[in-house]
Amino acid sequence: MIDEQTATTVAGLTVRALPGARFGAEITGLDPLRIGDEQRAAIWDAYAERHGLLCFSFDRLLEADELHALTAVFGKNEFAPGMINGIGKGTPKGEEHLTVEEQVAALRARGEDPYLAFIGNLTPGTLEAKPVDDRFYGEWEWHSDMSYIAVPPTFSLLHGRVIPDEDGDTGFCSQVMAARELPEGLRRRVASRWAKHDSTYGSSGVMREGMDAPASPVEALGHAHPILRRVPGTGEEALFLGRRTNGYIVGLPLEESERLLDQLWAHATQERFCYRHRWRAGQVVVWDNRMMMHMRHPLANDDVRFMWRTQTKGEPVVPAGG
Repeated sequence: MIDEQTATTVAGLTVRALPGARFGAEITGLDPLRIGDEQRAAIWDAYAERHGLLCFSFDRLLEADELHALTAVFGKNEFAPGMINGIGKGTPKGEEHLTVEEQVAALRARGEDPYLAFIGNLTPGTLEAKPVDDRFYGEWEWHSDMSYIAVPPTFSLLHGRVIPDEDGDTGFCSQVMAARELPEGLRRRVASRWAKHDSTYGSSGVMREGMDAPASPVEALGHAHPILRRVPGTGEEALFLGRRTNGYIVGLPLEESERLLDQLWAHATQERFCYRHRWRAGQVVVWDNRMMMHMRHPLANDDVRFMWRTQTKGEPVVPAGG
């Protein structure tokens, strides 16, 4: 049993509960390029016991191959959002004919890693300040990564490289716990319902390149998923809400959809289901998007924050009743 008071040592890894949270574990002692079978088993045991959130703490910054090796523990590496047409990126005019292989070759030729995303207000490589939309500094909304596509990535990994002294914490919210404690009346209303996850805006509120604001959530671009999903492997049930902005419950009048979504979000983001992570440089936080929503707390306008992000390929979303 993993708890805050005691640390468990398995195959050279030290595993302890994240402080103040009902879920999540911190793991130390890992060498990303030398992960043995016993360590993999210990990682997956901690994942299952602590509801899909793990924090790997290192005393240094990782190299790209190390982050990719850690990502591979959780699944096959997926292209970073915004790199490949159709994966968090619209298809620019004139690129309709390009294959994935051709796009990857073009990225590699420019010295870009198609599996690595950069998040922050610093320029990769030089770490010089770069201009960003003012909304970058505000609160980023609760979301599940890339849930607006048919097969969203299963795991996301975020590696803290430049961390402000006080701001920019990341919030995590267990949707397994939220589903477990869903009021029966609300459960009956959403048991067989699907919700559309809008792709127009990123979690900072900035419109994605090539997108236009929809006339209403009914017309918003995005993919519909079951509101209650089953997590393969654990068999657990989880709420799957994506983002609140432009969310829409398929088949309902818009006003009814809005009321029902408001009730769902009020339940799903209660403090008792949430954990606020205070970053240290060198940490890699891994979460299962099937089980977890996340958000980012605001930054001061003079803060700098720079993260690397990877993700794993997903699988079709399974309804809870399926």
